[in-house]
Amino acid sequence: MDPSHQVSKLLITIATIIAGLALLCFTNVADAAQGKAVFHNALTPSACYQYQNRGDMITGVSDKLWDNGNACGKRYRVRCIGAANLAPRSCRTTSGAVIVTVVDLCRNCDGDINLSRAAFNRIADVDAGIVRVQYDAI
Repeated sequence: MDPSHQVSKLLITIATIIAGLALLCFTNVADAAQGKAVFHNALTPSACYQYQNRGDMITGVSDKLWDNGNACGKRYRVRCIGAANLAPRSCRTTSGAVIVTVVDLCRNCDGDINLSRAAFNRIADVDAGIVRVQYDAI
């Protein structure tokens, strides 16, 4: 086989793989929901686990995500995408994300996701108080 033909075939294969990976990235972003996140300082007892310590990377969720308690233990990848108020520099990064576990229902929250202070602090400035986020179940 002609070497230039082999190179052409290899380049087509590489281009196909790159296009496939790009498509997967766009699909993942398209599946993610957007909403608002706030934070809490303490969650005891929680609706899911009462007084059991579930670590620092936890969240409460709004009625929209609660699903009659089936949300307990569900994990979400949450990424800050922008300010939800006039606070400057709300997001610490728009590329980083935090993974949290649902431990509670938050009926009176201003957001869809009520992150622990530690989780919120990883993706956003706590002085902002509320941020726009992208989240998806994992």
